[in-house]
Amino acid sequence: MTVNEGTETVQQQAEASGQAQVTQVGGDYEEHHHQYVRGWQYLRSTGVDDGELDLAEHAFVDPPGPQGSGQVAQAVSMLTRPYNKSHVLVLCGESGTGRRTAALHALRKAGVPRKQISWLVLDWDQPRTEQIPHPEGRACILDLAAYRDLSEDFYTGLADYQKQAQAADAVLVILADPNGWNPRILATVPTVHLTRPSAAKVAESHLLHLAAGRVDWLTDDPLKDLLAPAAPASDGARLARLIADAEDNGRDDGNAAVGMQFTDWKDHLKTWFEEHCAPGDLQERALLIATALLDGAPAAVVLGAADQLFTEVGGELPRGGALSGRDLDKRLAAIGASPTDDEGISLEQKQRGLSEAALKYVWRQRPQLRPVLLEWASQISAPNKIAVRHLQRIADCLVPLSLLPGGSTVLSVARRWIETDRVAHRQLAIHILETMALHPIAGAAVRKQLYDWAQQKTTSDQLTAAVADVCAGELGQRYPRVALTRLRLLASRDDQQARDAVANAVRTLVSTPEQRILVLSEIVDWAESTISTIRKAGASTFLALTDITSDILLPLPADQENTGETVNAPDALASQLFVRGWRAALQEPTAAPAAYRHLAAWLDSPKLEDDQVLPLAAQVLRGYVGQEGPSSLLVGSPDSSDLGRARRAQLFAQLISEVASSCGPSAVARTGGDGAVVTA
Repeated sequence: MTVNEGTETVQQQAEASGQAQVTQVGGDYEEHHHQYVRGWQYLRSTGVDDGELDLAEHAFVDPPGPQGSGQVAQAVSMLTRPYNKSHVLVLCGESGTGRRTAALHALRKAGVPRKQISWLVLDWDQPRTEQIPHPEGRACILDLAAYRDLSEDFYTGLADYQKQAQAADAVLVILADPNGWNPRILATVPTVHLTRPSAAKVAESHLLHLAAGRVDWLTDDPLKDLLAPAAPASDGARLARLIADAEDNGRDDGNAAVGMQFTDWKDHLKTWFEEHCAPGDLQERALLIATALLDGAPAAVVLGAADQLFTEVGGELPRGGALSGRDLDKRLAAIGASPTDDEGISLEQKQRGLSEAALKYVWRQRPQLRPVLLEWASQISAPNKIAVRHLQRIADCLVPLSLLPGGSTVLSVARRWIETDRVAHRQLAIHILETMALHPIAGAAVRKQLYDWAQQKTTSDQLTAAVADVCAGELGQRYPRVALTRLRLLASRDDQQARDAVANAVRTLVSTPEQRILVLSEIVDWAESTISTIRKAGASTFLALTDITSDILLPLPADQENTGETVNAPDALASQLFVRGWRAALQEPTAAPAAYRHLAAWLDSPKLEDDQVLPLAAQVLRGYVGQEGPSSLLVGSPDSSDLGRARRAQLFAQLISEVASSCGPSAVARTGGDGAVVTA
């Protein structure tokens, strides 16, 4: 018998024969059915950084709860008590309460080894309990703080998940926001409500661990007033890290540098722009912005980009070109930059955070300059232009600007660049979209925008192709299910160009061995769907993976029975998925002709061994030998290769033998005059 905390509901279970289950409950009970998934369909996990674990273990600040003890200490007791131990725990707190660190601290105090703790990668569009893994003896952290509307099925599914976690001695810690976590009577999960710890105490605790000799810096000017009473814990952690990492140039200089970094260099930049406001200073302003955008790039690249920005705003370069003006050393001193060892120019080398801060400052203070900056960034990174090798750096710099007031301009301009169909603009725009889609803050909204574009029938061909390209890139490597959902929407469009873009994208995704089964299984599920549009999308996408003329063809294992070798589980599963996918494609009228052509090409191709293609073809055609399509395939055509004819004869003999065995000795097979196979 289990009594759940915070409710009077009592639940008893009794064993039943087979896979049946008897559930008896007291009070109102509503049964919910959930779809269970296979191993490769669970969310993936990643390890926790050792530095983050160190701080959680040795520098954690635990504010006292209502009962006087630490809040997270209560969580530890729930995870360690000998009776009614919790295997699912919710840490609920607003942003700034240190949810991540609290989860790590609780798990370490509960005795979970470091290597047994992992983050779950949220590769889904909507949370589903069926996809949450429960690996034996391990602890997973699921961050749902960004979700504001969890489904009823998610909450009810937690009951089943808790049983699975208990059986596996696994632990799940859910991080939630008070505005998003509302199980009502749908779920009973132990919950600890976090309050915000003192940012000053967090800074002190972290510094004692990171650089104990600098703890007294926190009481010096200008640092002592940086942390407001209501500041989030993350501000205290950030200040401690800045102090610990400060250059060893003396305490006073260190304090000043840390203060400027912590305040995003606002006072420094305000003073600098006021001192450089004369018409003759415009070139230095352009150099500061170019250095910020291309920090670390070669001096010739940065100077050329600065000159181009200067002319974009109406400036006229002096006669004499590179011979005119002041020397490089003086220009760098004027903007506070320094040369790097490889002839580059950097603001960051001595003044960390200044490059991003400078771009943000200009973005906020010069709103009329925003479109000019974006157009300039596109021009200098175009093919054969001066900054073409620095596309990713430029994209990385533009993403933080999208989070500022007026930041929607970045996304709208990226879309406009894509739809102008200019190669230069498109290349940078896709880099921006991909970088934004993976950003920890902007990512969710941009992934939703990609979904909307994929779903809208009015989306242009150029934008459709761009969405497919983004899904085939880093987004598809990190969030393959998210990428595949958008590709399925594109494949459902009545548009051959969209289907071609999807075909190229899935071939790229499936070329990564680690996610081959996941990608193939998702596509086969589409092909087997009861929804017509999804089924057609799945069949056409599956056939893209079977195109023998493609540069990327899924490797098939040899037949285990004929070779005597042991086929590993992923290879065996891939073969099963291929059979399911091909049978689904053959049964879809819109895809069947192409499916037969592809299977015929496999039989004719020397790229595949007999023990790869023949067992698979036999499984695909089994039960359909007397039908017109399979009969024509087995007969072949004048274009069939000699190898293909030999394989067809062998395949036909095997299939007829199976029919004869299943029907008994009276079964007869003959070939009609028109070449069709007839069974009796």
